[in-house]
Amino acid sequence: MMKHFFLIPLLICLLLSSCSTPESFKNFDSETWKNDRYACDNKRMQLVEDFEKIKQDLIGKKEYVIRNVLGKPDNEELLEGNQRNYYYYLEPGSQCTERNKMSEANRVGVRINAIGKASEIFYKDPIQKIKPE
Repeated sequence: MMKHFFLIPLLICLLLSSCSTPESFKNFDSETWKNDRYACDNKRMQLVEDFEKIKQDLIGKKEYVIRNVLGKPDNEELLEGNQRNYYYYLEPGSQCTERNKMSEANRVGVRINAIGKASEIFYKDPIQKIKPE
């Protein structure tokens, strides 16, 4: 019994490290993104350029990684074949007052496939890149 006692702390460390944010997303301000639920404070739009830098790295990541980086989705859509879309609003809109209805505000969608991995990331409306003057 005592010889297996050292395995418990090891297992706890492994479990805790498996739920952390991967190193490739450390430069993304995940907390500001998550705290701006439904984009009603209009802070997510300021993070779009940084989001673009990590967008491709999110493809293929498990659902729990997506939730660790982006938080709970503002809206969710169930699709056929056990797939679903997570939606994260980028700008304020009717979702700030009517949370049970899908808003026309721009949003990013993350498709979660049947095996629980992000397979596609898309925008409702194309993002306009601001060019320096």
